Amino acid sequence: MKALKIVVFILLALLAIFLVSPLFMPGEMFVERNATLTAPPEVIWDQVNCLENWEKWDVWHQDTNMVSTYSGPECGVDAKNSWTYTNMEGGGAQTIIESKEYSYIKTFLEFQDMGTAEAELMLEKTEEGTKVSWNIKSDSPYPLMRWINTFLVKPGVETAYESGLANLEELTKDMKAIPYSTGEITIKEVESVHALAIRSVVEMDGMEEAMGSAFGQLMGYIETKGMQIAGYPFAIWYVWDGELFEFDNCIPTDKKIPGKDVIKSLDTYAGKVVTVTHKGDYSSTYYSWEAVENYVKENGLEVNGNPWETYITDPQTEPDPSKWITELYWPIK
Repeated sequence: MKALKIVVFILLALLAIFLVSPLFMPGEMFVERNATLTAPPEVIWDQVNCLENWEKWDVWHQDTNMVSTYSGPECGVDAKNSWTYTNMEGGGAQTIIESKEYSYIKTFLEFQDMGTAEAELMLEKTEEGTKVSWNIKSDSPYPLMRWINTFLVKPGVETAYESGLANLEELTKDMKAIPYSTGEITIKEVESVHALAIRSVVEMDGMEEAMGSAFGQLMGYIETKGMQIAGYPFAIWYVWDGELFEFDNCIPTDKKIPGKDVIKSLDTYAGKVVTVTHKGDYSSTYYSWEAVENYVKENGLEVNGNPWETYITDPQTEPDPSKWITELYWPIK
């Protein structure tokens, strides 16, 4: 009987420790780490605002058992990474919910049964480079999650954040910013033009080859038909989800004729558009497209068709990418 009382006493003591101790633990887990990196904000920006780039520096994304699936835009608001594991059950997701160019992103994290969290990355230009502040916060429900977050999760996050910032410094310290500029965004009316087009469906690394091949075929077909090119080449975008890109490579012509095989004949959109001129390498047009998209949202405009971009500069005659000019158009009602 005495032994039983001792066992009961021990169990009650353990239960008391389990229930009482969390009362003195924080109801929210918060971790923040800061580091000053060598590179300027415009260099670091792509590595944090484009989730797929996290695989290059973030400790958790370098887990070889982690399988990531990216959806939404490649970078910025609504870009999403969902993951599972090959060696255990479970997974999670991270979605960018706020993005301010060169200065701030906020992400929402989902950990299935383990709850959710919000994380922020802030970039501040300094004389030494860029001060990066990275934090995360999540609720710690009483009592179990307070134990878990305090003694298991928080120490792991602190270590991962410190290593991640060190990796980010190593990745970006010798990188150079891609020079580009975004002109003034305006609204105007455009007229329809006739064009010949070839559809491409490719991944990111296949875009340059696909465009070169398509424009070459189109120019050859136009020449054999005795037609004249009536404007700059352009591309109409249908899918751009970060993994797959679907677009029409188009060349305007002075008269209409039927297409043949993969070459189709089309008339472009006529009506109101939001437009801007982008100057710089094609890889940097993302920033100007993001500016156009933000303009549409902030002004309560309604999209009315597929966007397109017109290539004013011929890379074969202008070798300096910083001087390339591309005009962007997004139809609105």
